[in-house]
Amino acid sequence: MGVRKGTAAGMAGLCMVVMMWAGSGLAQSPTPMAAPTPKALELARALADRVDADDLMQQVLGATVQPLTFNLKAANPGREADVDALFEHTLLPDFRKAMAPVIDGYAQAYAARFTEAELAAILAFYDSPAGAKMLKEMPGVQQRGRARAQAVLPQALGPVLGNFVTACKGKGLVVPQG
Repeated sequence: MGVRKGTAAGMAGLCMVVMMWAGSGLAQSPTPMAAPTPKALELARALADRVDADDLMQQVLGATVQPLTFNLKAANPGREADVDALFEHTLLPDFRKAMAPVIDGYAQAYAARFTEAELAAILAFYDSPAGAKMLKEMPGVQQRGRARAQAVLPQALGPVLGNFVTACKGKGLVVPQG
């Protein structure tokens, strides 16, 4: 795969992650509530930085930058250190700036759903040894959980959907095929 194909694959991955975020509940407007206080927004931004920023960056970088840097290094043998330096000093700072509106979206969602006291308590938990461990371990736990769900759910949901179709037909509903 050439550098252009790797870049295109990376951009496609970035678009997919952004679309997943946009389709999530955090991208949608919450039920109208009172505007969060400045302190709540400050706490919510700290929470978003701590909880969401690293995970989201890892997802996006994994989908976009890994193929790009791999292809750049392959196209520029002996210049791997230059590619790494450009990644560290050019791409990452620009990427963090570009992601700021996404992190702000998370902060707005947290501030709309949690009080200042709740946000402070959540942050205090993440400052604790157990909270720090949770932040460190959660991506792996979620990845293993998603893999398990993908393996189990098709078999588990087949009978559920079959029963639902049968119940619909029992009520005289027309069940579309496909």
